[in-house]
Amino acid sequence: MKVDFFIVGAPKAGTTSLYHYLNEHLEVEMSSQKEPDYFSDDALHEQGMYYGKNRIDTLDKYNNLFVNPQAKLRGEGSVSYFFYDDVPNKIKKYNPDSKIIIMLRNPIDRAFSHYLMDYRLGLVSESFEDIVKKKSNHKYANLFYQQYIQVGEYTNQLKRYLNVFNRENILLIDYEDFKKDVAGVVNKTYFFLGVNDDFQPNLNKKHNTYSMPKNRIIRYIYSFVPLRNLLTSIFSKEMIKSTRNFLFKSDKKPIMKVETRHFLKKHFEKDVYELSELLNKDYTKWIK
Repeated sequence: MKVDFFIVGAPKAGTTSLYHYLNEHLEVEMSSQKEPDYFSDDALHEQGMYYGKNRIDTLDKYNNLFVNPQAKLRGEGSVSYFFYDDVPNKIKKYNPDSKIIIMLRNPIDRAFSHYLMDYRLGLVSESFEDIVKKKSNHKYANLFYQQYIQVGEYTNQLKRYLNVFNRENILLIDYEDFKKDVAGVVNKTYFFLGVNDDFQPNLNKKHNTYSMPKNRIIRYIYSFVPLRNLLTSIFSKEMIKSTRNFLFKSDKKPIMKVETRHFLKKHFEKDVYELSELLNKDYTKWIK
C-alpha cells in the first residue's frame, strides 16, 4: 500500500475543503487523520511546535490511517509539508510517482487567517501586529512568526518541489480561483489525479468556516490541547461536532489594520515578484 497524492499546503488556503471534496469521491480514500504530518514529524518534534496531537511517527501508524482496500487512490493533506525543506525528498523516496497538490493564497490574507485560527483555539493571545513586527516576547514568538509570515514566503518552498518532482506531477491551485469556481477546480483536481471527473461532491457543505468560542471561559478551556485530544479519542465525530456547534458561534471576521496590511505588502513584495517570475504568472495583485 502506498499513498498516491499529497496536499502539501499552504495552510489556510482551502486545503481542508479540498481534502473533504476528495474524500467524497468513490475512488479516493483520504487519511482518517486529516493531517498526519508523517514526513514532517521529525522537524515538528524538533521544533517543539505548539500544536499537540496524535503523532504519526511510524510507517505502521501511517498505513493504519487507510483501511479501504477498494480505493483506487489514497491521499492525505499535511500543510506542514510545504515548509520543511527535507519533505519533498522524503515523499519522493517513499513514492517516486507521487502527485503533489499545492494551494496558494495571498500571503497577507493567509497570515491573518492563520493568526485568527490560532487565536480562536487559544494558542495565541498576542496581537497580530506585535507578532509580525517581531515585538512579541512570547516564548513561542518565533514559531508564531514562522507560521504567519515565513510559511507565506512561497518561492523557495515551491522551488524545492519543482526540483524534486516532474512539473506534470504538481497541481497548483490559486485560492481565489477555488473560491470563485469550487466545482471547476475540484473537477480539475479529479482529472489531475486520474479519477472519474464527472463525480459531483456536495459543494453546499462548508468546511472550516470561521467561528469563535461563545465566551472567554470556553476559549480558555479549549486552549488545553491534551484535553481536546482526549475528548476527541473518547467521543464520536458526531458528538464532537455537536459539542463544537454548541460551544462556538459563527462570527464576523475581524479586519486587519490598514497600516499592518501596508507593512506586510512591503515585506512580501520581493517574494511575490520572484514567485511571479518562477511560475510565469502575475501574482502582484496580492501586493497592489
